[in-house]
Amino acid sequence: MRVHRIIATVAILSLVAIPSNPAVRAAGPVSEVLIGELLPLTGNFASLGQQYLWAGQTVEDIVNNDYPDLTVPARPGKGFPGLGGAKMTLVVRDDQSRGDQARTLAEQLITVNKVHWLNGEGTSGNTSIIQPLVDSYGIPMSCHPCASPTLTEKGFKWFYRTGPNDSTMVASGLPVPEGVAGARRAQGPQDDRDVHLRQPVLPGQPQDRAEPGREGRLQDRGRPHHQDRRHHAGLRDPAAAGREPGHPLRGPVPGGDHRVPGRHEARGLHAQGDRDQQRRLLRSDLADRAEADRGAAGWLGRDPTAIDLASKKASWKKVNEIYKKYSRGQDMGELAMREVTGLLWMADVINRAKSVEPAALAKAANETDMKPDMMIIDYKGIKFDKNRQNELATGVVTQIGWDDEKHTIWPWDLAAQAGFRPIFPSPSWQEREARSKK
Repeated sequence: MRVHRIIATVAILSLVAIPSNPAVRAAGPVSEVLIGELLPLTGNFASLGQQYLWAGQTVEDIVNNDYPDLTVPARPGKGFPGLGGAKMTLVVRDDQSRGDQARTLAEQLITVNKVHWLNGEGTSGNTSIIQPLVDSYGIPMSCHPCASPTLTEKGFKWFYRTGPNDSTMVASGLPVPEGVAGARRAQGPQDDRDVHLRQPVLPGQPQDRAEPGREGRLQDRGRPHHQDRRHHAGLRDPAAAGREPGHPLRGPVPGGDHRVPGRHEARGLHAQGDRDQQRRLLRSDLADRAEADRGAAGWLGRDPTAIDLASKKASWKKVNEIYKKYSRGQDMGELAMREVTGLLWMADVINRAKSVEPAALAKAANETDMKPDMMIIDYKGIKFDKNRQNELATGVVTQIGWDDEKHTIWPWDLAAQAGFRPIFPSPSWQEREARSKK
């Protein structure tokens, strides 16, 4: 009888000793690596979520099939060579562009689906909502297109970003308007003040912190003080942006004629429409990303990659052909390129770790030192700083040409390779209308 009691006690203690953290799994052979894809496939950000899904499907295809002539990480062979050929499986969930739904689904992916890595959410606002939850479970998480600098400044030890943040892209935008202004001053006295518009990336959070020392840099160059006007993100009806009280594009533009907005594509297109209605022309117009919309010739944009140059790479062309299988024939844009790059890095981490245990994955991720020849995008590489932000992610300035395509105009060495002659000053309304009729 005593022996039975001892056995029962040992059994109970064994059960108690089992870790309660759902992220901890029993060791053993791995046949399938589960990647949680939490995306806004419907709702306000559905157009972004769809691109990210196509990017995920592209990388799943690349990892699970043999493309011997493709020079990207974790190749060649089928599956993850470091895990004996284990395949990659995406577990996709649609959060409907809602933060509350994103949090619920993130927890389900971790506790029910038991994903090994959570990739998402694709937008900075909803990503910031799920970060504390994912960090508490102790599994790796990434959001490669998210640009808010604060995402890697909160001390979360499981979050990684391979793409550039707003600080990097804002810095890339400054030389062009300043260079233009310098050329104008050489022609005589000019009022070169910037009208600088900002849109907070996260609701209620200004982007001032993304642009440290900008005012000082302008003053150091002898530039007059620039003027800031702001509008807020998160509007349910983006078309209402132009009707907001104090909207940046309502009323006259005081001083100067260079504009450096910090905002996103959807809002940018409405801002352009509002500006078109007022028939206001600026010498140069720099947006968060150049909106390749019909009639947008001359618009400048700060972008993460020189897409006109990257698309000439053999690896980009091969990956793009795979991407087009899922995108119904659409080419990769810069958002998809950032996502593909990040997911291929993630595959490389898993392969080098030779494990799906969180500690092994984190160690391999932190040891990343990826060279630019392994990427389809023109980053200088992938290497993380203490906040797990890729310190080699870069930014460029592009301009939309009369062909409605983006062309690199900065950095100057890349601009020389692109061979595009910048459009300056902004085309007149007569010139735009004449061109649109052709």
